[in-house]
Amino acid sequence: MRIKFCGTASLADMRCAIDAGCDAVGFIMGVTYQSADVVTPAEAAEMIRELPPFIEPVAVTHLRETEDLIGLVKDSRCTTLQIQDVVEPSGIPVIRDALPYLKIVKAVHVTDESARATAKLYEPYADALILDSRTRERIGGTGVPHDWNISATIVTNSAIPVILAGGLTPENVAEAIRRVRPYGVDVHTGVKKDGVRNPERTLAFAREARSA
Repeated sequence: MRIKFCGTASLADMRCAIDAGCDAVGFIMGVTYQSADVVTPAEAAEMIRELPPFIEPVAVTHLRETEDLIGLVKDSRCTTLQIQDVVEPSGIPVIRDALPYLKIVKAVHVTDESARATAKLYEPYADALILDSRTRERIGGTGVPHDWNISATIVTNSAIPVILAGGLTPENVAEAIRRVRPYGVDVHTGVKKDGVRNPERTLAFAREARSA
């Protein structure tokens, strides 16, 4: 099971994820909704210089315009782009042409059955989908699980990898994996304690996910 820890806002956050054996770390940049642990592309690039080999740095953003997304990736030095907001599917190949090395993950917010159609819409364009929760104020980092039954059907019918996010914690991630059977899992607020990333919860999340 592949694991991404999102909301990396400091070297301490990053080392915590590395020590837990993460596969990827997410840097939240370019936000237009409420979000915690936001960093600038320059701050992300500085942290990425300290990242060991074989761990993927992911730019997580609310930006929607193609040129803004390309600029964000270039400035941050990330090698994966996670697009959280709505973008035109036709814009994704433009990003790919500008940055041939880049992997592109498109968020699909599981609010109701319409998420299935949204997933199919982006499937031909993205390298992976990430199934997330949303509220009126937040399009990620909500701490709220969504309907895993819908997520499971998306995974079953998807031709590309599907990552599960949204309200995951050390306490529920194993059950989520057994029910949804995703390619990977992504956590942000679920491994925090007193508002900061907690080493014990981070390690517990990784252990539960890998043993599910």
